[in-house]
Formats: sequence, C-alpha cells, structure tokens
Amino acid sequence: MLDLSHRGKLAFSGPDAPAFLHGMLTNRVQDLKPGEGVYAAFLTRQGKFVSDLHLYRREVELLALLPPGMSVPLAGALDHFIIMDQVEMKDCTEALCALGVFGPGAPAAVRRAGLPWPDLPEHGHAARDEVLAARELWTGEEGCVLLAPAARAGALWDALAGAGARPAGLRAFGTLTLEAGVPLFGPDMGPEVNPMQAGIEARALDFQKGCYIGQEVIAKIKYLGQVNRGLAGIRLEGGEAPPAGAGVLRGEEEAGEVTRSALSPTLGRGIAFAYLHRKAMEPGTALRVRWPGGEGSARVVELPFYRRGGG
Repeated sequence: MLDLSHRGKLAFSGPDAPAFLHGMLTNRVQDLKPGEGVYAAFLTRQGKFVSDLHLYRREVELLALLPPGMSVPLAGALDHFIIMDQVEMKDCTEALCALGVFGPGAPAAVRRAGLPWPDLPEHGHAARDEVLAARELWTGEEGCVLLAPAARAGALWDALAGAGARPAGLRAFGTLTLEAGVPLFGPDMGPEVNPMQAGIEARALDFQKGCYIGQEVIAKIKYLGQVNRGLAGIRLEGGEAPPAGAGVLRGEEEAGEVTRSALSPTLGRGIAFAYLHRKAMEPGTALRVRWPGGEGSARVVELPFYRRGGG
C-alpha cells in the first residue's frame, strides 16, 4: 500500500457534466453508468497532452483522479469551454485522500480491512461508508485506489496495515509501473507529446466517439500518418539504471533519450522507458545508452516488461 494523496482530484456535477466531458476527453464518458470508469486524456487543439486522468462515474458526480499538480491547470483549461453548459467543477485534492493497494494479495487485504473491493472490470468502482474503491491495474497485478475524506486517511492506513498490507513508497511504485509498461504523466508524458507517441492509444482513445479537443490531429495520425518517435521499452544488458535524459544511440546515430529507469527486482537488470525515433523502435534493436559517467548496452523489448503469470 502507498499514499497517493498528492494526486489531484476534481469533481464534476450538474446535468450537463457527462455530455460536456464526453466532448472534451479522448475516451467515452456519456455512456458511463454509476460504478463504471474510464482512462482518458484532455488535449490541446494540436493534439498534445494537457493531462491524462482516470474518471469515475458516481450517482451524482464524476470524479477525476489526476497526476500530481494537475487539478488547477486542468480545471483552468476546461473552464474556458464551459459557456452555456450546466457544469460545476470542484477541486477536491485536499479534501480527499488516496491510498493505493496493489499486488496479488490486495483483494484479500482490502476485504479484511472492512473496505469495499471492486470486483469489476478495470476502472470499475464500489463505495461504502464514504470510501470509493476503484480497480486499477497500474502495477501489472491486482490493485485498487481508495478515495475517502482526508480525515480518514490515518484510520484507513492502519486498517490496511492490520490486514497485512505492507507500506511502500513512490520509488517502489515507479519501479512497478515501469515493469508493467504503464507510462506516468510527468516523467513519460507531457505537453510536448501526444497520446499516440506515448503508446496509450488502446487504453485512452476512442476513435468512434466523435469530436473532442485535438481529435482532428489524432485522427490524421491514426488513419493517414505515423509518429516519428514514440515511447519504447529498453532492457539494459547489465545492472545499470541510466538517469532521465540519458542519450540513446543506434550504432553511432542518435536515437532518442531515456525518460525514467529502474533496477528491476523481477528481471534482475536495468529497464527504462525512452522516446526513440521510429526506425529504432523495433523490438530486438540493439542500442547504446550513454550518460555522464556511464554507458551500457541495451535492447528494445516489447512492453510490458512484466506480465502476471508470464514473467
């Protein structure tokens, strides 16, 4: 278990909220029923990221879980488009805590703690006594995010610890999400790239839903073109974990740069995300990674690095 309370939270209410968000975000929103959720992004008109988000449809509102520090920028960006719509936005970042519980034993631990377990498809959620539990598979194993009033954070943490959940920090979370091939907004995704480059097309984009901000650019990439560079997984031959910004070479030609890396305890070697030129993204491509004071051999691999039950 780990504390994710630093993540942003925005609540959307009002009769037009589902339709408004459906027209703003990259994935379907209007069809969501209470208890369902979706992973999506809000883009600029040029198709670049403003933010990604996980959106949960509740009975009277839609609750968005955002990357750290993104509640104010996203609310400001969306506010420009609220004209005649009956939509209210509320920043709940400080009002709500967020605890993540991940791993094969997560369902049992959450239930032993007396908390709801979302026995539902990914992003589905259940609620009990002001605690919302959303099923999220960010680490490649079972998992959920618990959202509750901030005043209950300590009691929830103690209940989970008493039920056998082991505390972990954000460094462990970073390693696990990297192993699972899950890019994070900030280190791996930002305003300089689009969702196609970040490799989240299958999870965050719906090409049948109609227009949204940036949709025209994304559709052109999908049907008429291709990205010139994209996020790829590389596995180091040794135990190196190159820093963000480390250069990646194919032969003697510059091929890209690392966004983040970790020493994978599962694989026993260094792994990394890197934005690579298209011709260097093919799995099996041999690479060199260079950084001040270090250098290592690497190879492009298919993501994720780790698959549950498959190594």
